[in-house]
Amino acid sequence: MGKIKSALEIAMEKTENIAIDENKIRINEENDRIRRIAGEYLAKEERDDGLLKGLEDYDDKTLKRALRNLMLSSLTLPTYEVVDDRYERLEEIMKRIMKDDKEATELYERIVNFLKQYPLHRKQLVEALKKQLEPMLEQKSEEMSQKLGRAVKLTIEDDKETLEIIEQNLEHLEKQYNENLENAKKSLEASF
Repeated sequence: MGKIKSALEIAMEKTENIAIDENKIRINEENDRIRRIAGEYLAKEERDDGLLKGLEDYDDKTLKRALRNLMLSSLTLPTYEVVDDRYERLEEIMKRIMKDDKEATELYERIVNFLKQYPLHRKQLVEALKKQLEPMLEQKSEEMSQKLGRAVKLTIEDDKETLEIIEQNLEHLEKQYNENLENAKKSLEASF
């Protein structure tokens, strides 16, 4: 009969050929520390640029590696007008990472300005469409009033057709912005 092995012996046999990559562990720990510094800076209610001093302990290559995804994923279309200093804080981190790459920093600033424009363009589009669709709504209101024999006042929110027109135009605007944003992010990503 064969020897019965304990769970410890089985575990030891399975793990005897596993090598620990200490360099990879060190890199992961560095990345985590850098992300925590950046995260704390971004999460604080009051802006405190002093928190970024901790990034000075790391070289540019390490910072780029650790913060690349944070910087790129933070560049998304805002639904509403940006009233906080989120982008300015991200821009400050970008300047620390890319201090020698003025072109990347300028590209980031252009992307931020582009993102800040989106909610304004969205609002302007909705207002322009409402003005354009108002005569159609008035005509529909009159037709319904005649059919029902009482006064009917339709609003844009009441009319499925006008809502669909507005939604289609907003989707088109968002698609255009997202395409431009993705192209700009690819250019920026090449800097990392």
